[in-house]
Amino acid sequence: MQGLRGVQGALGVPPPIHEPMFSLAERDRRWARLRELMGDADVELLIVLPESITSDSLYIADTAGVTIFPREGDPVLILGGPQSDFAAEQPQWVEDRVSATKGGSSAVEYGRVTAELLRARGLVGRRTAVSGLSGDALSSVRQPDGYALHTTVRRIAEAVGPEHVVDGTPLLGLARYVKGDEEVTRLAASVRVGEAAAAAMAETARVGMSQAEVFGQMLLAQVRAGADALQVAWVPGAWGATRHRYVTTPPGLLTPGTHVSTELMPEIRGYQAQVAQPMVIGKPTARAAEVFARNAVAFDAALAAFRPGARWGDVIAAVDAAVGTTDGRMFPLMHGRGLGNDGPLFVPGLDETHVPEQPILPNTTFVLKPFLQLPEAPSAFAYQYDVTWGDTIVVTHDGARRLGTRERELTVIDDEKER
Repeated sequence: MQGLRGVQGALGVPPPIHEPMFSLAERDRRWARLRELMGDADVELLIVLPESITSDSLYIADTAGVTIFPREGDPVLILGGPQSDFAAEQPQWVEDRVSATKGGSSAVEYGRVTAELLRARGLVGRRTAVSGLSGDALSSVRQPDGYALHTTVRRIAEAVGPEHVVDGTPLLGLARYVKGDEEVTRLAASVRVGEAAAAAMAETARVGMSQAEVFGQMLLAQVRAGADALQVAWVPGAWGATRHRYVTTPPGLLTPGTHVSTELMPEIRGYQAQVAQPMVIGKPTARAAEVFARNAVAFDAALAAFRPGARWGDVIAAVDAAVGTTDGRMFPLMHGRGLGNDGPLFVPGLDETHVPEQPILPNTTFVLKPFLQLPEAPSAFAYQYDVTWGDTIVVTHDGARRLGTRERELTVIDDEKER
């Protein structure tokens, strides 16, 4: 889960290492869209909070802090933390900046300070949307109960009047769903970093090597490629055996017959694309090779069907037509990519009845990684038979395209690499 990673450096606003900062034109695009949505919802004031998840704060302010965003007038940014006094003096998207921790402290009373500022500025008695009060189909998709802290929300409600507080999560979801060109470029950079980690895995893995060593080399590759926050999900095991999904150091050695599924989601200033790259030590089973080939056919069919004006149900139908519906069900696993917790979330185990009717819009971004649910699997979504390959895609006015450049292949580490 994205938290306070990669966004609070000594100045509070560290620039991306290998990528340009977002422009003021990008800021103005986002703010104009938010104000349009606020008008549609009859919301006068929007407040986003940074304590649990920084996605919404990054979207509005390009840094982590409480953002008080009026439909008319200038926003206010409340910065907290040991460097907040200094950070408040540095140029940022939001010109009106204050420190919540005079003298510096990592214990930030965002609720109290925000409530005091709202009263002092006369920003009370207005219809106020607080983001994070619930989950939404397009943002905070993995937090159905929301992410905002109870005490912070209570203090804000006491200041503006409880009867004026509404949920702002849908506003941020709609705004964040359609990406600007600069956001797509940032996601492509995250894919580049993920592909560097996949290449490191293929280069360093060999029979008898510690899984932790390969895992560490993949993290190092992300550091070298410019990630702000590192992420490798590593799912090892024999074909058909129960596997554990490690996001921390995995134990054991790489032995012949070990299949590893990976999800690589490095962050660059909060933006997190995803690539999925499978690997097998030794010769893959015939069933694994077959499943990988069918997944590849499904990926191509889905990519071709992702066009503005179509619906997600059209993508599902295209996959079924290309792969068939016998000997397992091909699930075109897809979910939004961006600042983390993006939707829609189309994964096994969730209610799928509403998904087919959703329209596909241009400038939306998803990870696409078709997964074959085999009849021999003990549950609908079991890692026991996983050789999933996937990439982050962007839907353009002319159709969808991959953001990655790596070859689509099952990484096979043969005995010749044994040492």
